[in-house]
Amino acid sequence: MNVTANSGAGGTIGNAAVVTTRSSTVNKTRNNQARKPKKQLKYNPREISSQLALAKKSRNSAVVLARARIKVGVLQQAYASGQYNQSEVRIAIAHAKRMVECARVKTNNLKEEEILKRRNDRDHNNGEQKKRNEIKRRVRQKEQGLKVKVSLEESQQVLKEKARKQQLLQKRRMHRNDEQRRITEADMKYLEDQIRNNQSDKYVRYEGVSLDLSSAAAQMAELQQLEQQIEREVEMEVELEYAAVDTGNTSSAAALDGGAAMAGMETGGGEAPVSLDIMI
Repeated sequence: MNVTANSGAGGTIGNAAVVTTRSSTVNKTRNNQARKPKKQLKYNPREISSQLALAKKSRNSAVVLARARIKVGVLQQAYASGQYNQSEVRIAIAHAKRMVECARVKTNNLKEEEILKRRNDRDHNNGEQKKRNEIKRRVRQKEQGLKVKVSLEESQQVLKEKARKQQLLQKRRMHRNDEQRRITEADMKYLEDQIRNNQSDKYVRYEGVSLDLSSAAAQMAELQQLEQQIEREVEMEVELEYAAVDTGNTSSAAALDGGAAMAGMETGGGEAPVSLDIMI
């Protein structure tokens, strides 16, 4: 029993010795590290901030944010290693974390600005599209108005041309009738003068007078036939010109033809006295 007790006591003493040895080892390690010179911390506080200032888009700012977080992790590892000045490392870690927050804020701000810009651009494009559509609509409206105006002007021009042609035809018809009337009057005057001259001739025999009267009557009939032929030719020419102008002017041409017929009747009425003279 005593042996066993002593053995248990010896084991407890051995464990205590091991713990003491380990503690002394850790203390020695710490003392050795404390005695060693600290490494200089290579931390540039302007590295992340300068990159963040140059970031103009959210994706670039997000890249800087990732770098800032990596920088914090590296500094934390340096702090755990104990190879660097602990206070200096803590200051660097605090600054790096603030840079992470700044990068996060700028990334969110840039995303918000980009969303707003896309919305504004969409609204602007919609407004520009509406403006272009309105311009096209007004251009088409003006083109249609111009087409209608041109069509009206062309119609008016056609009507004016038809009116001028009709006026020309009427003037031509009137001139031909007047010319024919003058020719007929001249021929009839000539025959009347011839008849009077033959009747006043004292030296002409009765047979000669009868022959002269028959010749004058034949000449008068020939002149009348010639007059009718010329009148038919003029009427045919005028009718063809009227048909070329417009079929709607047929009524006007018929009225003119009626006027010409009346003129012919008046001309024929002037010939009655001559016929009476011939018969006498």
